[in-house]
Amino acid sequence: MGIRSEGFNAIERETVFRLRELFSRGREASVQKMSQEDAAFVEKWSELALYPEKPLLSFGEEAEDAEFYRLARQLCSKSNIRRLITCGGVDDGKSTLIGRILYDTKSKEEQEAIQRNPAFLRQDNSVDYALLAGTSEEEARQGITVSVSDSIFDWGNYRFLMADVPGHEEYTHNMAFAASTSDTAVIMLAANKGIVPQTRRHTRICYFMGIRTMIFAVNKMDMAAFRQEVFAQLAEEIAQMMEEYENCTYKIVPAAAKSGVNIIKPGEEMPWYQGGSLLDVLAQTKERQLQTAGYVCMPVQRICKSSQIKGAVIKKRVIQGELLSGRLQVGDEVFIYPTGRRANIAGIYCLDQMADTAEAGAPVGIELDRELDVARGYVVTNEDVLSLTDRIEVDLLWISDNRLTQGKRYRVKIGTSEAFAAVTKICYQVDVNTGEHRYAEYITRNGLARCELCFPKQMAVACEKELHRFGTIRVMEREKDTLAAYGNIIHTVSGEAWKEDGREVTALERELALGQKAGLILFANGESAQEQMNFTERYLLRMGFHTIQAAPGQLDERKLCYIRSFLEAGLIVLLLAEESEKAPVMGLLEEKTRIFDCQMSDTVGSGPSGYPFQKMKQWASGLI
Repeated sequence: MGIRSEGFNAIERETVFRLRELFSRGREASVQKMSQEDAAFVEKWSELALYPEKPLLSFGEEAEDAEFYRLARQLCSKSNIRRLITCGGVDDGKSTLIGRILYDTKSKEEQEAIQRNPAFLRQDNSVDYALLAGTSEEEARQGITVSVSDSIFDWGNYRFLMADVPGHEEYTHNMAFAASTSDTAVIMLAANKGIVPQTRRHTRICYFMGIRTMIFAVNKMDMAAFRQEVFAQLAEEIAQMMEEYENCTYKIVPAAAKSGVNIIKPGEEMPWYQGGSLLDVLAQTKERQLQTAGYVCMPVQRICKSSQIKGAVIKKRVIQGELLSGRLQVGDEVFIYPTGRRANIAGIYCLDQMADTAEAGAPVGIELDRELDVARGYVVTNEDVLSLTDRIEVDLLWISDNRLTQGKRYRVKIGTSEAFAAVTKICYQVDVNTGEHRYAEYITRNGLARCELCFPKQMAVACEKELHRFGTIRVMEREKDTLAAYGNIIHTVSGEAWKEDGREVTALERELALGQKAGLILFANGESAQEQMNFTERYLLRMGFHTIQAAPGQLDERKLCYIRSFLEAGLIVLLLAEESEKAPVMGLLEEKTRIFDCQMSDTVGSGPSGYPFQKMKQWASGLI
């Protein structure tokens, strides 16, 4: 296998970074369950990525990683690789287009084998091209695409890796994931339907994820009798839609995927179109250009010892990472965030080879001329150019089933660093169809919004427009460690916006910070009352609410004062109260809907799946 220390393709670069990520997170596993070819591939690239003691790494239980390494093995040592994503509305022909491309780019013998295989045939013995696009049995039965499937084909001097993504809105998160690694978007729309909401949604998300080359394939031209005026009208509407997207190039191609018109070669059915076939247009696209910011930026991914490199004798610490921007050379001075320390580069490694220089896009390792405190999550630059801040303004594509609410805390990944962050403000929600800004108290699944995040520590950040790879973030759910949102950093919030303010903090401000209204839950005294309170509080905590139990004992003025303070802090207070004590306590809240009386709601003694707890859940949801 010919492995190059420089000039390797994007898939090979990503292989190195994924392998380093597995090791840095302690996700080593045996590769014996893999095929012999896959195991040899992972072992070779693990050694090239500089792994100590445990060169055999795999992907644990992550099927997503396993699929990537199988694709990477097929594309290893290949040049001119293009990563595509096909998206658009439901039933606009995405899977059929991919299947048709795969069929037309195969040899005659392979086409004849497909025609004889009943797995790819309809009842009339014609080829169902959608089944060639990696459609699962469940998807074929429903006639829709649910998950992302990757297909590989060759055309001209290029090899294409094309992702087929779902068109349904509920699977937008799968579409966004595929767009994050694609160079070009092929956006499908049907000539008989025109631009639908999903067309606009997917176009906006592709742009949001950094794609700046888009091809609009106007499919099903046969259903419009290949009329030029139909295509011209749609081309005009697309041009109007694309006016708001800066620095974005696009082309519009008419086609009929099912019949194969204008896929490989222009069809006689459209003599009025002279723009070339779809594959000709794809061959003219370029790999996503590496954005450079004019300075060196290398997030530290991992630290290893140089003695692990072939030929190296002296044990020195090597700082590994991806050079996102700039150029490094032996002898250059570098600046380390967040410590602010400086040092000179004593050595550079590209994969397992020593080098004098390193260019942007390469997975590199550097030795410093003196020992500094450097760890994963730090950032190496050539000067003090990044912003150190604890507040940023971001655009978020929310993909979690749980609501995004003000005051909620999440785990945020910026580069290789991680930190907890609180949503301090939802500035506005963006209508994905029109781009209109709207007020929103919370954001639901597939919503696009601008928010402010606050970190408990200073973070080194850059804006997405300045450096895309470092200006993007991922927001994770704290409880389940699942991806909740993709984000782009718009700018940092300056300290002037948060200068000292001597005004008294109001109860409303506290509630907005917590993302909930204050509430009161009353329990009747009894043998199991304390257990019921504990059970209820844990139930609410798992729902994301902020709670506190009032101390047991006689209700007096001092205790009432404590309860009032808890309510003004925006908390949900759980309280044991006799019947005679309820009146003064309930008087602490003007809105009686914020009070939940367990005795009146017949909650006492009910299990978590009982109807009374459904009542409590509905009540608590009203406090958001």
